[in-house]
Amino acid sequence: MAAESQTESGNCSAWAAKDPSGVLSPHSFNRRAVRHDDVSLRITHCGVCYADVIWTKNRHNDSVYPLVPGHEIAGVVTEVGSDVKGFKLGDHVAVGTYVNSCRDCDNCNSFLDNHCSKFVFTFNGVDTDGTVTKGGYSSHIVVHERFSLDS
Repeated sequence: MAAESQTESGNCSAWAAKDPSGVLSPHSFNRRAVRHDDVSLRITHCGVCYADVIWTKNRHNDSVYPLVPGHEIAGVVTEVGSDVKGFKLGDHVAVGTYVNSCRDCDNCNSFLDNHCSKFVFTFNGVDTDGTVTKGGYSSHIVVHERFSLDS
């Protein structure tokens, strides 16, 4: 669900809630650069679920605004990091609830990243560079390759 117009400067267009009203409006922001183990994809589709409503309306009292929801993402790979082996430009991929984790604890080493104490939610999470993550109601997303799935 890419924004049709930009109201601020940034390399990513989105629809964001800017307060607990949950009303979405056009928003632009900068996505982080692709790192050696990341995949960037142009978002073609994003599911809508009640989690999006919960966080846009701050029902858990932890929403960080502006909040770009969306964690059921499908898209096409537009850039891959130098160490990415499983994806290439043009691949169709999906991204779910997480975009990163420590990838070094017992849980991550057992592919149970959802139990990692340092997992990063697709939106309203804090990424490894300290920025608040923004979800799939946007034009593109950058995620660690481990959280990109062949579709």
